[in-house]
Amino acid sequence: MRKISIVTLISSFFALTLVVINIALVIEYKRQISDLQFFTFQRFMMAMKVAFHNDAEKEATLSKLGVRISTKDKHTLLTEGEKLLEDPFSDMVMYEKKLYFVHRDPPHPPPPPPPPSLGFNEEFPPPLPMKRMHEPPILENIEEFSPYRLWILGGVINTLLFLFFWIVLRKLLRLRHLKRAIHTFGDTKKFQAIGVESEDELGEIASEFNLAMEKIHLLKEARTLFLRNILHELKTPIMKGKILSNSLENVKQQTQLERIFERLETLLGEMVKVEKLSSNEWVLEAKEYRLVDVLDHAMDLLLVSDTKRIHIQPQELAPLVNVDFELFATAIKNLLDNALKHTTERVEVDLCADSISVCSYGEKIPKERLDFSRAFNRAMEGASSGLGLGLYIANAIVAKHGFELSYLHTEGQNYFTIHFRPKEVEKNSPR
Repeated sequence: MRKISIVTLISSFFALTLVVINIALVIEYKRQISDLQFFTFQRFMMAMKVAFHNDAEKEATLSKLGVRISTKDKHTLLTEGEKLLEDPFSDMVMYEKKLYFVHRDPPHPPPPPPPPSLGFNEEFPPPLPMKRMHEPPILENIEEFSPYRLWILGGVINTLLFLFFWIVLRKLLRLRHLKRAIHTFGDTKKFQAIGVESEDELGEIASEFNLAMEKIHLLKEARTLFLRNILHELKTPIMKGKILSNSLENVKQQTQLERIFERLETLLGEMVKVEKLSSNEWVLEAKEYRLVDVLDHAMDLLLVSDTKRIHIQPQELAPLVNVDFELFATAIKNLLDNALKHTTERVEVDLCADSISVCSYGEKIPKERLDFSRAFNRAMEGASSGLGLGLYIANAIVAKHGFELSYLHTEGQNYFTIHFRPKEVEKNSPR
């Protein structure tokens, strides 16, 4: 699902609401103007009937209708004005932001047909001149429409919308600040309380977060202190045991005790690594290295003496990987150590541009033990089988680098392969 910021979502909704409301206000304004023009036209029609009367109250009646007789030129109004409405005999036009009612001249009637001839010397009387009708006056609207009420309403609505958006945005920015503070707390080793700026729900969340993080910080310190003390207390008897084992005369018992103490020391080191990986305290210091150099260092870290059984497939090119040298060498060392412990034959290591594989003969790993993301995933532990931490640590290191560890059993061989991501595998360079 696509990630959408709450700030972006609310801002988009606010912008859409603002546009819709203002469009509605503009439509309402145009509707009112149209209704006003229609009502003005009706007033002009009523005023035209009053204008033909010559009584003393004509001016007062026209004034009540919001109309007066204008002295504007008729031809100018009809040619330069904007015609808005019309009836069969008149036009309502707008000229210089004012409304006028102008009577149109009727079309000239066709000339009458000549009378029939009665004789050669007959004389007809001249036609009577047409009686000129009284010219209707030009009416001018004197009422002014002011849309200030509509504009005030629009201004109030827009102001309230902006005020509401500013309040919500301020709250959301505080929420983003709280998110950054939480993220910063995750990257720091020391506990720093988040400032509580208000007493609303966000302030309560910050207060509860401070309480929870303080408890976590105390538990973290207690765990670190416990681990440090127990490692110190366990390493002391191990060192004393090693010294006492050297004084034994029985060589067999001496060798057995040395192996026991070495195993205990190794387990303590594995426990420290597990603790660091599980608490996410191991910070990567990734640089570009040749994969063959990392492999050589991993072989140096092995505690076994039969590293001659490890056979590296010859490669024409040396792949380059961007890894933490010590940490990634530990992961490869664990894979090699696991292969050497469970086979007496040769262990093959294959280096590729996008992977490294460790292959050895052995039995197929049971399905319940294939979850390398969990430590101590074995049903039973023995002195020879170990605790199963090697593959867990290797998988955790590989995952921390953004790589992937896979397992495949085919033709009696176990294949453990670390797959590099394309962005982490750089261009190959010659040896």
